[in-house]
Amino acid sequence: MIKEVKMLRILILGDFFMRKEILRNYLFEYLKEVDDNLDFRLVEWGSRGYQKGEAEGVGGKIKEFSGDPSDVVKFMEGVNVLVTQVAPVTAEVMDASDCLRVIGCTRGGPVNVDIMAATQRGIPVIYTPGRNGDAVADYTIGLILAETRNIARAHAELKKGIWRDDFYDYELCGYELAGKTLGIIGFGFVGKKVALRAKAFGMEILVYDPYIQKEEVAKFDGKLVDLPTLLQNSDFVTIHARLTSETEKLIGARELSMMKKTAYIINTARGKIIDEKALTEALMKKTIAGAALDVFEDEPISKENPLLSLDNVTITPHIAGAAKDVVHRAARMLAEDIMKVLKGEKPTHCANPSVLEKNMFQKK
Repeated sequence: MIKEVKMLRILILGDFFMRKEILRNYLFEYLKEVDDNLDFRLVEWGSRGYQKGEAEGVGGKIKEFSGDPSDVVKFMEGVNVLVTQVAPVTAEVMDASDCLRVIGCTRGGPVNVDIMAATQRGIPVIYTPGRNGDAVADYTIGLILAETRNIARAHAELKKGIWRDDFYDYELCGYELAGKTLGIIGFGFVGKKVALRAKAFGMEILVYDPYIQKEEVAKFDGKLVDLPTLLQNSDFVTIHARLTSETEKLIGARELSMMKKTAYIINTARGKIIDEKALTEALMKKTIAGAALDVFEDEPISKENPLLSLDNVTITPHIAGAAKDVVHRAARMLAEDIMKVLKGEKPTHCANPSVLEKNMFQKK
């Protein structure tokens, strides 16, 4: 039973990316339509990285969170709206407030929230899919250019005072993108954004996604194919699938051996989609030309990881989604949907929509 309150108390657990002040400003702008008596609690939360482990929840494990649920509990008394990006939101956290109305998670997938526990308590979980689609798509094209045109390597060498004019040698220089084939694995929000950018470069598009229809791919002048066909015919392969039991190690030694020796693989999705050991071996043996990686099996990447010593890979520390626009977009999306929930309207993005049919959270 959710306790009725006269004042709307909002707990914002901000972090280094999703700034608590920015979240507060958007929430104030939207929620003032719901209640003119808003009480904000702003807390600086967590580190820049996620915990490697997982925590048990009612409906399975929560993951990719920062901090401990018991520390969140300390701030939960009287909270009606909980907003976070990285804090663990477990049943223990939810039960620490007897008047929690809605949980907001500024991520494309609220994996740090125990959705089943929230559903059992009639609490909607709002999230922000697509918040960083443009940012990741931009970055993907950037990685392709950085790797194939030696941009990152030339930069690193020149910063050390080394003038690498040998990058003009035929054996070392890369390729133009026009006329090349880009294979996109996973044709969701980000995959489509990448396709649009690739077409602007004059690239041909192949898509592998077992959950999409060829008509949808055709809208982007692409062709839906099976995975072997994509791997065998692409000059660049870029991964934009979610990490699931189906996609874990989707790309292994067998798949890498299908690729052209002149091809490159790019991953801005999740590291475990590629068998990292197999990829390292393929790069060492020059089975493929190169790779550009923003994600890894274990993060942060170990200093002993052999990928760090290879000269045919461009690597960055999981920052493809980092853009100021993403923060403002996520904050606006979340604030608008939380407002809708509190007004008894249907939000655009709710992870457990069944609770909306059972409960109307409009203030009496």
